[in-house]
Amino acid sequence: MSRKQDREPTPWVHGVFSTPLFTSGVVYLGGVGLGTVEDLGHAVPLDLLGIGSVGGVIAAATARYLRTGGPGRSTKARWFHSAFSGIWTGAAVAWLNWTAHGTPWTLTSAGVLGAATAVIGPFYSFDRFLRGEEIAAQWAKEEASLARPLTDWADLFAAAGARGVVVERKDTSHNGFELTLRLTETDFDGLLPLLKKLEMKAGVRPGSLTLRPGEMANEAYLSVSTRNVLAELVTLEPGDHPLTINEPLTLGMLESGEPIELLMRQNSVFIAGKKGSGKSVLLHVLISLLARCTDAVIWMVDMAGGNTAKRWVRPWVEGWKDKDGTVIDRPLIDWVAITEDEAVRMYNAAHDIADERAKTMRGGKIVPSRKRPAIIVITEEGSDLMAWSTAAVKPKTRGVKKGRKAAIDYVDVAQRGTGPNTGGGEIESQYDTVFGLRFPRRGEGQYVFPDFYHQVNLAALPGNGACYCKTQLMAPTDPPQKGRIAFINDDEECDDIEQMSAKRWQIRPDLDAEAVAVAERWGYAERWSDPERIGWLLDAYGLEHPATATTGPSAQAPGGGTATMQAAPPAPPAVPGSSGPQGPGGFPLPKPLGDLPSPQDYLKKYGTGPKPPASGNASAPADGSGAQDPAVEAAIANALQQMVSWTEHAAENREKLAKDANAKPRQHPRRDEVIDMVRQAGPGGITIDDCIKTLAERYPEEKPPSRQSVTNWFAATEQIIQPGGKKTPYIWSDPDHPAAGDQDEGEAEEAEPLAGGDLELFLLAVELVVSTQFGSVSMLQRKLRVGFAKALWLMDQMTARNVVGPRDSAKAREVLVAADGLGTLLASLKHEAQE
Repeated sequence: MSRKQDREPTPWVHGVFSTPLFTSGVVYLGGVGLGTVEDLGHAVPLDLLGIGSVGGVIAAATARYLRTGGPGRSTKARWFHSAFSGIWTGAAVAWLNWTAHGTPWTLTSAGVLGAATAVIGPFYSFDRFLRGEEIAAQWAKEEASLARPLTDWADLFAAAGARGVVVERKDTSHNGFELTLRLTETDFDGLLPLLKKLEMKAGVRPGSLTLRPGEMANEAYLSVSTRNVLAELVTLEPGDHPLTINEPLTLGMLESGEPIELLMRQNSVFIAGKKGSGKSVLLHVLISLLARCTDAVIWMVDMAGGNTAKRWVRPWVEGWKDKDGTVIDRPLIDWVAITEDEAVRMYNAAHDIADERAKTMRGGKIVPSRKRPAIIVITEEGSDLMAWSTAAVKPKTRGVKKGRKAAIDYVDVAQRGTGPNTGGGEIESQYDTVFGLRFPRRGEGQYVFPDFYHQVNLAALPGNGACYCKTQLMAPTDPPQKGRIAFINDDEECDDIEQMSAKRWQIRPDLDAEAVAVAERWGYAERWSDPERIGWLLDAYGLEHPATATTGPSAQAPGGGTATMQAAPPAPPAVPGSSGPQGPGGFPLPKPLGDLPSPQDYLKKYGTGPKPPASGNASAPADGSGAQDPAVEAAIANALQQMVSWTEHAAENREKLAKDANAKPRQHPRRDEVIDMVRQAGPGGITIDDCIKTLAERYPEEKPPSRQSVTNWFAATEQIIQPGGKKTPYIWSDPDHPAAGDQDEGEAEEAEPLAGGDLELFLLAVELVVSTQFGSVSMLQRKLRVGFAKALWLMDQMTARNVVGPRDSAKAREVLVAADGLGTLLASLKHEAQE
């Protein structure tokens, strides 16, 4: 066993420099102890101290002589070890005796100790070199004590409750070892729940055992980690040499000691974690690696005010110079969007580029290169955008589906893995790689890793930066693996990110001309020059806004949200000589037909009365009487009569349709109340069974609606969605009437000042709730005739003033004030408003 192959878990114990310094420190503390005893007035037996010191020196040298003996040991090395031990031990006890007679509290005594350390210390490195094999053997022995024999592990499986588990082989890994298991009775799924018990039986660190399936049903592999990678600080790979998106990028280290590798080509990535779990650091690591790729361009939607993107574009904004003295004249990130308008532009541009590339491809998939780079669209904190903006969700959904072959991939970062945070199931189904960081509850794992829910515990991850990851390079049947992301200091006072940007700005390529031409339709050319679109960047760095024309007004986008008027591609050129709106290909569209004319209009225009003949009309009678052919008159009368009949029939149909449209459809009396239950349930949602149960409790004398009826109500309400799929709770998704539980958990309601109409309405609401002892938002809607948002605000203000309890899903809130205390409460609220 060579010294190079065996790393010491705690190298400072035998460090060439640290050990002499550590020893000197201990010796000085010993002298301080003796000096303190003297200062307290206690006599130190100096004679006994001197005799003991001499005996200690002799004992140390003798013990070292005996320990370094044996077959194959060098005699000269043996004498060196013994002499070295005697010298440094003698120097130490000599200094202790000297300070015991005097005092250690002087610069002279400290200087003597330092000088002795400087003289004797270098000899320790030579002593350690001669003992290298002995140290390596000692560590191998201690490590072997952790690795139990194969028969012991088989017994541990049996003790943990697993039957028929045979340990066939043991292989060394980067952070411990791996056991190959053959399963004869207990299968893989039966072993998973026993890992905790097996860790306890084996006496190893919690979380150090990882089980993964083999290729055959009777095979499995147990990884035993003797190194706690998750507690280490993983440094980012140094260097600024160019990389390629066609090769894996290293983001950190797995618990097994192997690197976390991510192949970004044809790979959509999802990153989820609670606030402060390390999502931004992971994003900075990914951007730092993509910035070194010669065949990738970064586009970024940063809905957190651009805080992540600002660090990377700052050297360009402030005009930094790189190490060669060249002024940085382009941003590292090619396009940044921090508003919904700009995000809609970017998503549409990415989708259209994918379409255009698909038309010019020869077949197969594009291989990114500097001439035709990949586009990586990163979305940071896009939950609100995906939940409320249909104008953004539609192009992104289409782009994620179609962009893979065209070298356009997406990276999404969100605080939860539910549908409203990602854009729905169609986008979730396209993720090839998922990173799950720390969450406060284990249950979040079912949204991040639905296929491996029982094998991950996101709440047990130790600290920020630790994660579970399931990458494209892992086998589909392998569970997510634990690891730690490399660290980048993103503190505001630190400029490590800006320094990386300044070093790598020339590596990234420019967008190819074909893609630029397509993106031009969405304002690509003005992405950094339009002061309205980059106002956030100018304000962030205190730059003056140039006086130029604005982009134009914003238009209401379908489904809520806004999209800039110029965000849509320009209309096709008009056909020469034509007027009015243009259709596909430049053909004019027909003008609006307008309302159907009345019968009177037709009679006035096509009546049968006499008409003067037209000049030069060859068909007019020669006598000028104006009489027409009776056959012609009959035909005209018949046509008019038929036209009148058609017009009257059309008018009758229109009135009937208008009447049907204004008629109020019949519906179940509890339908609106059930819809309100979903509104009040918050992001956790509510099931149909819970709704029916709540109705049965509120109205025991009524028969509750059937499950099919409630299902139909939810299906007919577009704001109610089921992001987790069948058999999962329904949640409310409507920007105008947000769900009741959308605020952060644990966030207390804040009391707002009340005055005027709000005060009167609030006092009426309090009187209703306290007198009926029923704290329901829907009840306030019905009784006070207010909208849901206003009723919810009233109830939240009562919560802030301890009139009712906090929200509890769709249940009515607990009333905290008794009915007999209503008068006192109202007086107190009025007094509060007057102050």
